[in-house]
Amino acid sequence: MKTITTLAFVTAALFAGASALAQDIRVGNATAKDTQAAANDKLAELITKYSNGKLKATAHHGESLGNNQQMIRALQAGSVHGMVFPAGFLSPVVPELAMFDMPFLLPGAPAGITAFAAQSKAASTMKGLAEQKGVRILGFHGIGPQSFLTNFPVTKLADIQGKKFRVIFSAPRVGAYKDWGGVARPMELGEVYTALQQKTLDGMENPPDVIFKMKLHEAARYYTVTEHFAFVSNVIVSKKWYDSLSQDLKNAVDRAGADTIKFADVAYTKSQGDSLEAMRKAITVTNMPAAELQKMKELATKGVWEAMKADPQRGPIVKMLSEDVARFTKK
Repeated sequence: MKTITTLAFVTAALFAGASALAQDIRVGNATAKDTQAAANDKLAELITKYSNGKLKATAHHGESLGNNQQMIRALQAGSVHGMVFPAGFLSPVVPELAMFDMPFLLPGAPAGITAFAAQSKAASTMKGLAEQKGVRILGFHGIGPQSFLTNFPVTKLADIQGKKFRVIFSAPRVGAYKDWGGVARPMELGEVYTALQQKTLDGMENPPDVIFKMKLHEAARYYTVTEHFAFVSNVIVSKKWYDSLSQDLKNAVDRAGADTIKFADVAYTKSQGDSLEAMRKAITVTNMPAAELQKMKELATKGVWEAMKADPQRGPIVKMLSEDVARFTKK
């Protein structure tokens, strides 16, 4: 009887030890049922897989862990462990990240954006700045190009002048609309559908998959392809948590991040193409004439680009990004 009791005690202790080794990891994002959520699922899946279950990661969608800014604060504190979301949302913590929002900076295709970021010296600098704020950026990937969704037809630049557009709050985006004569209205994405319906907004910008999957095209029936901005996403983890891991688990997290980026490139490429084709069947989709796009570029080059170059904090990053573009386009 004593032997059986001892054996049971040892077995229970072993199981308890095994359970203690498995950390519960939370990966959060604000969206649901879209490609961003799928990328978060993939990051959680791969962290669990590559750590051989020592890190048990689960993805939490639809702001179930809070909105983006709340989750970022929790990530800095170490209670949220990972996120995959547009880099611009991290700019309140790392202002330099907003420079990815410079107009006409990036290639439109998701994989092209990813390739640009991989060779970008500015992106490498941004990673270092984020580390200082408690955020480890595992890498960047492309989401896709952004164009105008409006409740009125757009055939020339003058059509958007005086019109109210929802934007992510970032200095380059707000500055670009000022250059173009539009009115930038920073707003959470969840508020946009109603604002378009009620005509308190005249338009917005986003890639096709966001617009189609969130059914925003039901509230505004014109999509004008301009690709004036492009969305960069970052795969991030809590530096406080990451630094606490053994080297083998750090390697597992790094590998999970790299493979999530590969997954996202494929997923977003398909999603953007499929969504644009679906929108062509549902609403009016046109291309902005080349001459009008050139006007937009020239105004932004003389306006927000010069303003950002002259900014003491942002200027060095903008200069690096310009050099990155020159190097990338030579390849």
